[in-house]
Amino acid sequence: MRRLYKILLLPLLVVNVLAALLLVCCAYSPLISPEQFPLLSLAGLAFPWVLAANVAFLVAWLILYRRYMLVSLAAFLLCFSQIRAFSPINFGKNNPPEGSIKLLSFNILSSNLTASNANKDNPIITYLEASGADIICLQEFPFQPLKTNKQAKALLADYPYRSYLVSGMSEADSRYLCCFSKYPILDVEHFDLNSTGNGCARYHILHDTDTLVVYNCHLQSNSLDDTNKNIYEQMLTKPKESLKDEGLKVLVKKLRDAASLRASQAQTLLADVRKQTSPYVVVCGDFNDSPISYSRTLFAEELDDAFVQSGNGPGISYNRNKLFYRIDHILHSQSLDAYRCAVDRSVQVSDHYPISCYLKKAK
Repeated sequence: MRRLYKILLLPLLVVNVLAALLLVCCAYSPLISPEQFPLLSLAGLAFPWVLAANVAFLVAWLILYRRYMLVSLAAFLLCFSQIRAFSPINFGKNNPPEGSIKLLSFNILSSNLTASNANKDNPIITYLEASGADIICLQEFPFQPLKTNKQAKALLADYPYRSYLVSGMSEADSRYLCCFSKYPILDVEHFDLNSTGNGCARYHILHDTDTLVVYNCHLQSNSLDDTNKNIYEQMLTKPKESLKDEGLKVLVKKLRDAASLRASQAQTLLADVRKQTSPYVVVCGDFNDSPISYSRTLFAEELDDAFVQSGNGPGISYNRNKLFYRIDHILHSQSLDAYRCAVDRSVQVSDHYPISCYLKKAK
């Protein structure tokens, strides 16, 4: 009977082995350049779902036949660093030491602050006022309404050093990269990254006697319209039907092309990071890429991920159309230590949640 029981479990074991192999493939897909193999590079998007499937197998084998748990356990061991990048667990990093700098990054979605509501209390400005951040990096920030918003005057008074840069768009579009700082901004350089509506700004910020180099990034958007997003939702709820939809090819093409552009942008920015003489470097912003992606992994080869070092859980930062990924990141040089990195999901006024952390010079 025991032998028969094991035979009956074999089909389930085969599926488990396939799921484990798929998890490893997804985990290591960021090593593949989207410029060379764009479709393969998208495998990282499936990582959370394949990971969940392997966890389900682990639980099932715990009940059915414990020896077969080794399949998923082996996959978890091989993918440990990627699992930690996706959903870290940290203890003892919740209390930032005295003298730490709080940095906040937030894609506010430009339509949330317009000339029509310039004289009204705005929840985004209210949040920024109460954040207590020393340096605020914003993406998709429309500067023109800010000039006429009465509530913003108090915010601007708290941050005497500011920079506004159009990120690859005409001034009429008013989609800016902005930095509000309590410390002097010595100079600013803008990288347009050959993209419409995206870009990066680099700030040299004086803190005490040291220069902090901060990159405020908005990497290539996927440019998904409502039709594309509906197809993605259908993939999750009705996968068989979605495979027959011609719109799926359009969705995959958009994701593929955007990933390829982000790869090039990340390479450009990383080359500039390596030129910096200051040991204190921070790269933050809307990467439009998950933790299991080429662009984020490329930065992580040179910099530490603040969320991985001091955050907890998956830290989902995008909140629309079931595209539940952490696509906003803060990375920093090893001469800085990160504390209490968190995605604030209580701020539901944009399609992104803000991400923040405390940074302190390493001893």
